Amino acid sequence: MAVTPKSIKEDIDGLISELIGKGVCDDSNFSAIRTSGSKADVTFSGSEHVSIALGDIEYAEIYRELADKRSYNMRLVDGALLQMMYRVEGDELLQHRLAFYPSPSLLPFQDDPDAYMRDELFIEIVQRRIVPFPMRFDFDAREGVYIDVAHPKSHLTLGDVKGCRIPVSAPLTPRWFVEFILRNFYQTETHDFIGGLPQHKIKFPMSITRNEVGLMHMVIPY
Repeated sequence: MAVTPKSIKEDIDGLISELIGKGVCDDSNFSAIRTSGSKADVTFSGSEHVSIALGDIEYAEIYRELADKRSYNMRLVDGALLQMMYRVEGDELLQHRLAFYPSPSLLPFQDDPDAYMRDELFIEIVQRRIVPFPMRFDFDAREGVYIDVAHPKSHLTLGDVKGCRIPVSAPLTPRWFVEFILRNFYQTETHDFIGGLPQHKIKFPMSITRNEVGLMHMVIPY
């Protein structure tokens, strides 16, 4: 499938529908396409609030603001928020922002523990929790923004740490991003969230440089 705003939107919305069906997503904002000149953004209602995460405030406050404003594509059963935003110019990907914000507390569980104790899926997920921290996959191909090694076009930031930019071999499709989150933070012996995901339909070209390949980096399969 060609990489167009429509194909990216379909990828995101198909994943949202699948995770709702699996019971792992309990609230969502389906994607929308907004155009401006030659650029098209694949975004969601509430995306105007994502800049909250850039503020110099405690993570718990960042999470609370994003959750209260429903600034996400998906809220998972344990409260984690997933954001997926893409910008396309012409027929090329210009930027993406793919973020994962785990809940710093399990307030719904604390408010109504009996309900959750009857939910096997929730209990199995929650029992695996460790100290939550955000992570974000960014891509930016704009001239004057990316810098070889120092600011790779595609990179992973852990914990919103300034200067943490782990090179990634290519931009991530929505399908790869969601699989990465599910496989590493939610997959369990009794609940398979990966098997029924929609097939890979789009792919992005490699963006990593020769110098960045010489560093520890992440590789997106083809």
